[in-house]
Amino acid sequence: MVRYKSVTDAAGREMEESVIDDLEEIDTIIAELEISKGSGNLILCVVNSPAYRDRIIQTLRGRFLSKLIYVENGEQIIRILKEQKFGNSEILIWIMPEAPTEDLINTLNNFRELFYEAKIPNLMFYNQAFSESVIRKAPDFWRYRGNYYELEEAERGIAFEAIETMGTPFSYQDKDELLRRKRINEYLLEKVRDKEEKTKILGELGTIFYYLGDLEKALEYFRKALKLNEELGSKEGMAANLVNIGIVYRIKGELDNALEYYGKALKLNEELGSKEGIAAALGNIGNVYQIKGELDNALEYYGKALKLAEELGSKEGIANQLVNIGIVYGIKEELDKALEYFRKALKLNEDLGIKEGLANQLGNIGNVYRIKGELDKALEYYEKALELDEELGRKEGIASVFVNIGNVNLDKGEHEKALGYYEKALRIFKDVGMRIEIALTLMNIGDVFTQKGDKEQALDYYQKAESLAVGTSVCDDLRKRLNKLKEEQNA
Repeated sequence: MVRYKSVTDAAGREMEESVIDDLEEIDTIIAELEISKGSGNLILCVVNSPAYRDRIIQTLRGRFLSKLIYVENGEQIIRILKEQKFGNSEILIWIMPEAPTEDLINTLNNFRELFYEAKIPNLMFYNQAFSESVIRKAPDFWRYRGNYYELEEAERGIAFEAIETMGTPFSYQDKDELLRRKRINEYLLEKVRDKEEKTKILGELGTIFYYLGDLEKALEYFRKALKLNEELGSKEGMAANLVNIGIVYRIKGELDNALEYYGKALKLNEELGSKEGIAAALGNIGNVYQIKGELDNALEYYGKALKLAEELGSKEGIANQLVNIGIVYGIKEELDKALEYFRKALKLNEDLGIKEGLANQLGNIGNVYRIKGELDKALEYYEKALELDEELGRKEGIASVFVNIGNVNLDKGEHEKALGYYEKALRIFKDVGMRIEIALTLMNIGDVFTQKGDKEQALDYYQKAESLAVGTSVCDDLRKRLNKLKEEQNA
């Protein structure tokens, strides 16, 4: 919820100010700091997201001359407040570390008066865990504070791209190759009479239609292949097609159906002792839990799949699970960890020459930079991903990148540009039939109208999205938005 405008600093230089919209508390903080100028005050702000905290700070520094202090220990706090070398600063902004140490808690409790004696407003940022520690272990500091704020950024449905592991290996260079293989397989399907050969053709056609974004056709061919495999008694073929059917259901947002098919595939692969098949099923089950918001369950399944891929020496399998683990850390906002996993996967995909994987990783890395607030860098990665997705003809990949570029434009407050990208993505997701992605994109469009102050339009889009998002973590984000809008309307 950030837009950018040009302002000038005290020296008359032009600079960029990040303005947080739709957050009344920021205006209250600004008013309190204005009133407190030239006197001591202590304002506490709880913000869990470092990127959001930094955007709030950027907004405040556009209004006030400030000294920014990243706190390392208690002695540093005491020294700065006693020396009072603040230059022409109008406020002090203190950023506390992730974890509260005993030294810091004791310093805050025992030297709390120094914040007021310094005769300058103090704004202190820390996370929820730090806040709880302060309340329990530094009660005198807590009582000595001025105002207290809990600030939370609304999620905007970042389109991280998890890796689905198909039941049978499949790779292609571009859309032309995909279409050529489609024509060949359709011709062979008419000519071949051998059932075993026919199952392979049906399975490959299912995979081709999956990559072309025609999920109903993909499902039709995978089901035909499964039926023939059952007639032949081929457990290997059955397991592969069960995985592939599960993938289609996952993309359609039918999560319980997806879990059912992945579970059947897992059981068959365990009976066969197929490590490759077990790893594919485990990774895909992890994807379902990730969408449901059960991140610890997702990590457990991804970890098992990664271990098997390492035992097999499968670079592609390793890359796939590194991506999926990176996504969980991205959702948890452990951004450096997420970036580490995505870069490892990117390197493996480069070594293997797998363009689909490269496109996914570039998009995911772009997401991390967007969360960090490095918007230009994020755009750079998104554009590279889009180029590859267009070359490969990957509809769902193109749409995901459109969503991400729309998010960047929304961050910048460029509402019409954001709407344009979201609407392009929405058309593709509807064409492919991707229920959850449709819900996320509708939610993002609702966010645009919220920022524009058109609450009726926003409410309409949120309600449409909510009906599609049932059973996923997206539903929680939507309900928060809907409740907030309804409260404002009632007020």
